[in-house]
Amino acid sequence: MSKVKCIVLVVLLFFFNGCAAVALFGVGAATGVAGYKYYKGSLTVVYEAPLLKTFNAAMTALDRKNIIVERSDHDLTSGNIVAKRTDNTPVTISLKYKSADETEVVIRVGHLGDKEASVAIKEEIGKVLFRS
Repeated sequence: MSKVKCIVLVVLLFFFNGCAAVALFGVGAATGVAGYKYYKGSLTVVYEAPLLKTFNAAMTALDRKNIIVERSDHDLTSGNIVAKRTDNTPVTISLKYKSADETEVVIRVGHLGDKEASVAIKEEIGKVLFRS
């Protein structure tokens, strides 16, 4: 068997065995993020933190990014933040209780979505939650 075929076989076995999923999950877990995806203009993130702590971190993150909050509210199971960037681009953040230690957050920047801006807000929320 050629060297290339052996390497391909090892890589395929690694992915099919599930080790890759564990390795990739470990990267997110180190930052307090259980997982995230970008779909149809919105970034959905699951933070390993309670809802109220995550809500407060989102408010702080928006302030640090000079994004002006127009409306915000929360209860025991959900929260919503409506804001605008300095160029009047709308920003919405919705939070949903998943468990005592997990909160699902949906971030949308602009009407059609802006992945880079959404990821930047996600990262800032993570900094507030886990590095301060």
